[in-house]
Amino acid sequence: METKEFERRQHCIQLATTHAEDFKTRVTQHDRENTFPFENVEAMKASGYTNMTVPEELGGGGVNVLDFALAQERLAQGDGPMAVAINMHLLVVGIVADLWRLGDQQLRPFLERIAQERLIVAAGTNDPRMSSSIGLGGLIDTTRRAEKVDGGYVINGRSGFGTMSACADFLGQTAHYDDPEQGPRCLLFFVPKTTPGIHVQTNWDTLSIRASASNDIVWENVFVPEQAVMDRPARTMDPAINLLISWFTPSVCACYLGIAQAARDYAVAWASQRTQVPFDRPQSHYPQNQFLAAEIEIGLRAARAMVGQTASALSEPAVRANPPLMDVIACHQFGLETAASVVDKAMRLVWGAALFRSSPLEQMYRDTRAAILHQPFGGYDGRGWLGKLVFGLPPDTMPRWV
Repeated sequence: METKEFERRQHCIQLATTHAEDFKTRVTQHDRENTFPFENVEAMKASGYTNMTVPEELGGGGVNVLDFALAQERLAQGDGPMAVAINMHLLVVGIVADLWRLGDQQLRPFLERIAQERLIVAAGTNDPRMSSSIGLGGLIDTTRRAEKVDGGYVINGRSGFGTMSACADFLGQTAHYDDPEQGPRCLLFFVPKTTPGIHVQTNWDTLSIRASASNDIVWENVFVPEQAVMDRPARTMDPAINLLISWFTPSVCACYLGIAQAARDYAVAWASQRTQVPFDRPQSHYPQNQFLAAEIEIGLRAARAMVGQTASALSEPAVRANPPLMDVIACHQFGLETAASVVDKAMRLVWGAALFRSSPLEQMYRDTRAAILHQPFGGYDGRGWLGKLVFGLPPDTMPRWV
């Protein structure tokens, strides 16, 4: 068993390495032109990378959370935006796979189709009109509305951060429904992107992760069949959301830490080779640069260890369905903040040369700005969640000044 797991992990990392070396030759071009790397997605489909989170018995790679995170970190060292983008597809598939493992047999045909047809799933549930402390990025409540009709629901509303929407075959979404008997519900569903009434916008023009095609999506009287809907209580951490958090946190941290590792490698190589008059030794001999290098190394090693520990603890579907939430949020906070900090220090190590667009650090710096804002537990919203858990308060407790 251990040999099989080791071989599976090495295979995933090797695939990621191959793709990283290829994708990094185009990462600057796609960033400059703000274009989506369709050719990268096709390459990952062909290699089987897009199927890694499909269960092995259904035709996929059958990876666990640690395998996933390690592969994603390596991919991000070559192309951070692509790693963050494909991460959203892979983790959604991981969630569906776990729901199947936990007993929902209706999901089997969907997973088999993903594996056989190399389908891509996007799930931009973010709702800018809903407080993240209440809606958890649109995952447990949203201003999008569902109306019950014969055979299903009609959905209206708008969502943001629809990563991979440019090439997706299926879209995942949530919508609020006031059930006359059960009360407020937050429906979760997957439908083909070609469903009438779905309008993918082309408004992704950002500072960071420009090549992810995380466009807004407008839902205008979209019919969703009842059998496609997962009916869940609103504002409740149910198994589906816990599974998402379990797959998402270690992997997204790994993506940004991969960017940070690439920034570290570039900055160390730069300082090791550059000399300045009147000194006859390279800048790696400057004490201030040695201190920066030490701080970078400590940050990367600590964050990587935390991600690895968190991912390892989430090895079983039953644990992922009920994860240690404080551990997961702390990992999210520390991993993403550390990634941004490491790239900031790499910039300082390279000095003014890092400001030029000809330096890969300029893009790495912009890309890791997204890390400190990344939902559902980024920034001070995430710290608010963690702090409330420390005090034993419900996450949607109203602010203290009310």
